Amino acid sequence: MVQDPQSVIDRIIAAANDLAGEKFELSTPVTSLSGGQSRALMIADTAILSSSPIVLIDEIENAGIDRKKALKLLVTSDKIVLMATHDPLLALMADKRIVIKNGGINHVIYTSEEEKQLLDKLEKMDSLIQTARQELRSGNTLSPDLLSN
Repeated sequence: MVQDPQSVIDRIIAAANDLAGEKFELSTPVTSLSGGQSRALMIADTAILSSSPIVLIDEIENAGIDRKKALKLLVTSDKIVLMATHDPLLALMADKRIVIKNGGINHVIYTSEEEKQLLDKLEKMDSLIQTARQELRSGNTLSPDLLSN
């Protein structure tokens, strides 16, 4: 029910490939996608095609995708994102965090300026880890020079 289905499909595949660690083609059977690729495709499809204004996503950090890009894609698609996570980067990116205990909302935490500053430091550490991950994924070896960047 979209005006130009092929352009929407192309946008979804491009967005999914931007999130996934390994690229895939439109012709790739869904059953041949890795876990990260299929998760990237689901997120891109939800962000671009779904009319639902609210998205609940669980443990995005375990999907083998660029979690910060995925969150940004959902948020910039005018979605209200409720996310269950143990990832401090994702938690601190939010304005508010809901703490659930014994099956209910225990309290709401508003992200402070101090936490936002901590987020900057954590993102630098995360960038180092992501670089190492990408190097290993590309079949390269790691060297101590990685830490000097």
